[in-house]
Amino acid sequence: MPEKQTIYDAIPYPSNPFRQTRPERLAAVAKLFGLDAPAPESCRVLELGCSMGGNLIVMAQDHPRSQFVGIDASSRQIAEGWKTVDLLGLKNLRLTHLDILDVGADFGEFDYIISHGVFSWVPARVQNKMLEICQRHLAPNGVAYISFNTYPGWHIRGIVRDMMMYRGAQFADPQARLAQAKSLVRFVAEATKGADTPYQRLLQSELKHIGQMEDYYLHHEHLEENNQPLYFHEFAKKLAVNGLQYLGDADFSTMVSTNFSPEVAGTLQEIGAHDIVQMEQYMDYVRCRYFRKSLVCRSGIRLNRTLTPAVVRGVLLSTDAEPLDQEQPSGLLTFKAPSGHSINCKSPLTKAALRHLREQWPMPVSFSDLYRQCGNGDASAEEFLAGEMLTCMAAGVVEWRLSPVPFTIVVDQTPAATPLARLQAERGYKVTNLRGETIVLDEIHRQTLKQLDGKRDLGKLTESLMAALKRGELVLQRDSDKAPVTDEGEMQRLLGPALERVLANLAKKALLARAHA
Repeated sequence: MPEKQTIYDAIPYPSNPFRQTRPERLAAVAKLFGLDAPAPESCRVLELGCSMGGNLIVMAQDHPRSQFVGIDASSRQIAEGWKTVDLLGLKNLRLTHLDILDVGADFGEFDYIISHGVFSWVPARVQNKMLEICQRHLAPNGVAYISFNTYPGWHIRGIVRDMMMYRGAQFADPQARLAQAKSLVRFVAEATKGADTPYQRLLQSELKHIGQMEDYYLHHEHLEENNQPLYFHEFAKKLAVNGLQYLGDADFSTMVSTNFSPEVAGTLQEIGAHDIVQMEQYMDYVRCRYFRKSLVCRSGIRLNRTLTPAVVRGVLLSTDAEPLDQEQPSGLLTFKAPSGHSINCKSPLTKAALRHLREQWPMPVSFSDLYRQCGNGDASAEEFLAGEMLTCMAAGVVEWRLSPVPFTIVVDQTPAATPLARLQAERGYKVTNLRGETIVLDEIHRQTLKQLDGKRDLGKLTESLMAALKRGELVLQRDSDKAPVTDEGEMQRLLGPALERVLANLAKKALLARAHA
């Protein structure tokens, strides 16, 4: 009997790392609310709908003492994933061609169960099975991550999806279906130009959104049979039926009402302060939220919803936020992260702490070390700084984690990148760092990264890059006029300093592995 094919066999969905699903991130959020989740360094992780394993492969490499299992209904995607697993020699990851509905009671217990981009895109019976899997297979103190499209935002996006579905249904070929669906949206948006109405503004916004998306994403997001968003309170009810509860959001800043204006925050506190589900739902209404990344745990666990500065004392902190412009006469200074999150600071202690964290980036700093570096030894000042760091965490400006990182910012004599990053550099310009992020490299950084096997010293690295220059695979430019260097003597003179800068850049991008990691 021929194997059943899925739409993902016909149009594969490229598999990328999702940093917010990493066990160390889930454990860090859980800790805020009083849940001591299993240690990420020695845990069991299950991913439902793992595609080609792009998310799990990174985790399995970074956590060699943990065990990872991924299942997916697409045999093509699983087969592609195994190619990379075999190339890297990963023994702690198993990718299995299996439908979610076929997961049996004997599947085992997992400390973390993750599913990104699946829940809204499957029928109700599969959604129910996913929650049943969490109820049956999640460890007592385990954490599950489930992302889904949500209302009210998807009421707006759904208009465009309906439009695309109607036009696309008239074409059998997937590529033609997508092209025609996109053309209809462009036509309607163009036809309504000049009419400054809510509908016209909606179409222009969605057209811009569509223009930024890859075709594979648009096909699975807008042209698949199943894409059923739901309100957060509906999701919470589904959890309760399955003996589960909402733990928090992968992005903690979305849970904090004080990130709104004082007037809005005050009203939210009045109407939802004593019910986390109501509070989250009201904030979704205010934001017109489209997408959720919810963390889930067992309903019997008692969570702490009253956060105090004490939660900061045992964590490691980091930030890449930079101060904007000059300090105002009032002493106010804004720090803004590349993510877009920002915070206004007036306290000299807080500003000093954020500057110090920025200098150490991407290495995290323990709160005690941060206070020793920036404080004055006064106990009340220490309590104040803990409160300020909690505020920065809530604003999305400061990150936190519970355990040391596997990377270094020190360039030693034989620098090393991970096997995965080197393999990715062989294949192209996108690599995954040891923070679980995708980094895009230019040619000289790519050529250098490929060589970082922990065996080549700076002399050998220089020789390899010099050979690439002579073969024309790499071009070196003068700093003064950006002109390409063609003289071999000048190449040799400039290559050493250039290599030092490249290695320092790779370190700052969390691409250099610790010697013992």
